[in-house]
Amino acid sequence: MTTIAKAVTLGVAGNPNCGKTTIFNALTGARQHVGNWPGVTVERKEGRFKTDGLEFLAIDLPGTYSLAAYSVEEKIARNYLIEDEPGIVINVIDASNLERNLFLTTQLIELGQPMVIALNMMDMADEKGMEIDTETLGTLLGAPVVPLVGRTGEGIDLLKQKIARVIQDESEKARRIQIQYPRDIEAEIITLSQLINRDLDDAGRARWFAIKLLEQDADAEGFINDLQGSAPILEQAEDSIQRIERLFSDTSKAVIAHARYGFIQGAFRECVNTGDRVDTDYSRNIDKIVTNRWLGIPIFAAMMWLMFKLTYDLGSFPMDWIDSGVAGLMNLLSGIMPESMFASLVVDGAIGGVGAIAVFLPNIFILFFVIAFLEDSGYMARVAFIMDRVMHNIGLHGKAFIPMVMGFGCNVPAIMGTRILESRRDRLVTVLLNPFMSCSARLPVYVLVAGAFFPQNAPTVIFSMYVLGVLTAIASGKLFSKTILSGLSKPFVLELPPYQRPTIRSLLIHTWERGSLFIRKMGTVILVGSIIVWALGYFPRQVELDHDYDSERSKLADESRMAITTIQDRFEESVDLARAAYVSTMLPFEESKAYTSLVQQRDSLQWGIEQSIVKEIGLLDHQQAAETSSKKLIGQVGRVFEPLVAPLGFSWRESVALITGFVAKEIVVSTYGVLFGVGNEADESNQGLISSLRSSGMTPLVALGFLVFTLLYTPCLATVAAIRRETGGWGYTLFSIAYSFSLAWLLAFGIYRVGGWLNWLS
Repeated sequence: MTTIAKAVTLGVAGNPNCGKTTIFNALTGARQHVGNWPGVTVERKEGRFKTDGLEFLAIDLPGTYSLAAYSVEEKIARNYLIEDEPGIVINVIDASNLERNLFLTTQLIELGQPMVIALNMMDMADEKGMEIDTETLGTLLGAPVVPLVGRTGEGIDLLKQKIARVIQDESEKARRIQIQYPRDIEAEIITLSQLINRDLDDAGRARWFAIKLLEQDADAEGFINDLQGSAPILEQAEDSIQRIERLFSDTSKAVIAHARYGFIQGAFRECVNTGDRVDTDYSRNIDKIVTNRWLGIPIFAAMMWLMFKLTYDLGSFPMDWIDSGVAGLMNLLSGIMPESMFASLVVDGAIGGVGAIAVFLPNIFILFFVIAFLEDSGYMARVAFIMDRVMHNIGLHGKAFIPMVMGFGCNVPAIMGTRILESRRDRLVTVLLNPFMSCSARLPVYVLVAGAFFPQNAPTVIFSMYVLGVLTAIASGKLFSKTILSGLSKPFVLELPPYQRPTIRSLLIHTWERGSLFIRKMGTVILVGSIIVWALGYFPRQVELDHDYDSERSKLADESRMAITTIQDRFEESVDLARAAYVSTMLPFEESKAYTSLVQQRDSLQWGIEQSIVKEIGLLDHQQAAETSSKKLIGQVGRVFEPLVAPLGFSWRESVALITGFVAKEIVVSTYGVLFGVGNEADESNQGLISSLRSSGMTPLVALGFLVFTLLYTPCLATVAAIRRETGGWGYTLFSIAYSFSLAWLLAFGIYRVGGWLNWLS
């Protein structure tokens, strides 16, 4: 038995939508780490697991149909397999589409690395009536084959056992085989391999590079160019290509592909029995409705509306619990810590600022859960198909819509996700459009403002913001495709995976992956932003106010006492008169209906006065907090930028909130909390904040313009950084900032002016 001193690297490879990431999650569980591949901003996911005393470091490679390096993802997968040479490769295959998936397998076989075949989606193959002889298939492919149903975890333990047996050299199936090509092609491969092997001294890799040279692979040619004996190798490759093309009357690349498919078809006939197949292709039957020319987009719109309805309605319950918890913690610390700047920093700045955003965690996690459900079920791929016709109108194809839908979660990974597009032009257009997709960071702002000004129709208003974002992206894409990024999108074939029933485990993993990023953001960017907002609202410590609010409050209290005294005096006079007129001897006067009626009148008048005074004092408190904020640094900053947003109906408070929103959109909510002196109570159910928003001059019309501006204006700092990385410079980044801000300003201006004009007409 081989002893392994350190973790064995394991590459998980497969076609897109074959369940590769599901298998990776099942193997590694929660022991995962997400970062970027060196040199590129494509997500790199790795995780660890142990079996049979061995530890493995698993790398989830980007999905790829072949090892031809066309897209960035394909290059990453190929370079990792060739250059890093993992200890073992797990090739995940969709059993229900065996022939298509085996094309990648043939190329992995040619790499010569130890491999285990994870034959996933066996339940789908069974539904199609396919009987697969996994033992024979493993013998033909030179690797053990493990039947799996990844979404339920069926077969994962057996997969781990097979992996350990291959590493320990105990597997009978694990052996090196060669894909046999026609005799004339094989002769050219051998000739080239011998030349290459003089420099490489690795017969297996030499054969792989020989085949790649015959396929006219540019990266392989670049690798050979760096060898000392490159000239004769490249000359021989050119001669071999010409000879093959003369013999077969086709390109050498096509001839080699046909030979591979010949091997695949032979293996398929040998190992697969379809029997008397009955048409049980449920996916195709469902797609007749879901991807229908006329029904597809309305169904998609209904799905999105339902998603935001669930997000708003279900999230309202735990929001109250979190709000109460944050308020309780703040009250506890306020009682323990002596009044000081440090106490204010901790309570109002750190806990109050982050707590204002923590309130919205339920909404955000529900949103991520629903998105994960749509992805795992296979519906999200249909969205790209449905939107293909629409995307063609802006010079893109449906595949470009997938990163845009990802933007509903967060624009940063969505922009990184544009790497799945082969054309740089397509990537640039999609990157520029992505910030218009309403990310989860904007959701707290929508919930607050819509809940304050449109409480009966809040879900519909929130849904309309997402729809407006999509429509703006489409219109902008059409503009870009006609001007700065003109051209046609490259053709592509869209993969539609079969529908599946997502498992709770998979959904929770995917939800936590996205939600944990938001939580980390709360502890970093949002925390720092909240402290900056607190500092701007805290200094200078002493400000001179225009009104003596204490005197006005005292005056209101005196007026209240005088009014109540007057009511009491009148009550006693009325009681005396009523007693004098009372003639009944059945009951004492104090138990009569007349006395009870007088008491009720007195109590009602007193209650009305008390409520009026409480309301007026509350308004004074908010006015004092607002004037105090206006004299602090935060108000001074807002006053500087107020002329820029005044034509939109916004005050200096909105300018401050929007400025802090550039750091992170979530901070807009906690900024309002500081501005109106309500701290951690800045959530959609806080009547103090809602009352302050309304009394500050914000009307439903202004609120709608503010929502639209928040949707469209300059994206957050992290998104700007992602745009710069993906576009490779500041040119498109600065254009994105200027374009989105100008568009937001114009639309908000139109809403305010046209709405005011219509109101004047009515």
